[in-house]
Amino acid sequence: MREKNPKSSQINKPFFLRSESASSTVVGAVLLLAIIVTVFSVVRLGYIPEWKNDAEYSHMNDVWEDMTELKSKIDLMTIVLASEPDSSNTEVTMSVPFHMGGGDLPLVGSIKSSGTLSVNKDDCTMTVITENGSDSDTHEIRCGTVSYSSQNRYYVDQNFIYEGGALILSQGEQSSMMLYPSIRFSRESANEYLVSINAVEIYKKTYAPPDVISSNTGCSLRLTSRDFESLYDSDKDSFGSIDYFKLKVDTTHPDAWYLYLGETMADAKIEDYKLEQTNSSVILTFPTPVDLNGTSPCGEKLKRIQLSKTEIKAEPGIGI
Repeated sequence: MREKNPKSSQINKPFFLRSESASSTVVGAVLLLAIIVTVFSVVRLGYIPEWKNDAEYSHMNDVWEDMTELKSKIDLMTIVLASEPDSSNTEVTMSVPFHMGGGDLPLVGSIKSSGTLSVNKDDCTMTVITENGSDSDTHEIRCGTVSYSSQNRYYVDQNFIYEGGALILSQGEQSSMMLYPSIRFSRESANEYLVSINAVEIYKKTYAPPDVISSNTGCSLRLTSRDFESLYDSDKDSFGSIDYFKLKVDTTHPDAWYLYLGETMADAKIEDYKLEQTNSSVILTFPTPVDLNGTSPCGEKLKRIQLSKTEIKAEPGIGI
């Protein structure tokens, strides 16, 4: 038998060592890549949706502030117009910026959600009927709406609606009134009440289509005052005699108006009233007329009612 060549074994040994080193490098690289992919997947699936959800929630807060600014400026314009003897000759112009899109994150999620700003897309009408014996007066105000609808990717979609002086939040099938219109009930004496109603009408040309802007950047709404008008005062128009009145609100959010009017009557500690709700309207009657309820159990009376409206023109445009 031949003896093994010691030189041959010495030459082969470094070769095997180099092979083991190369395999370890490849395995390490694969493991590192697997760790990176795992971390990236965990962040993408577990954290980024939560971050995007929080970012879109923050954007909804920005839009809410825009809508509250809209109401605040219209209320301010109403005060200015009401103080002028001839408000039709007084023009007040203001602008409200709107954050249409949001929810973007640097590096990990640059895509923004979007939103739609609409003027008079939905109808809202207030009708006030006053009864004084056999005399009846009806006043109808086509309030119109200013609304923002979100198109979120992660956070639940929300709709903000300004109608008749009220600011409503609609989410899914539920809606609630967040800021109230100018409807006041105050007690004059033991059982006599004063009622004041000022409705806001968003001006609309006859048969004109609604103004709608959909964007994920910036938008603004230009507000221009048109008029403040006193429609009815029972002390002047009915010689201080009034039996009862009905307030009917035709709206796509009757549940919000129903809850608001019920809370208003409860806060004023009024018991003798009737509140009805249908799929598209809410009707408040105060006090309950004798022919509907027999003798009034509380003896509450309507001493005076004043009705007025503020007419505002709203024009959306691109850019803040």
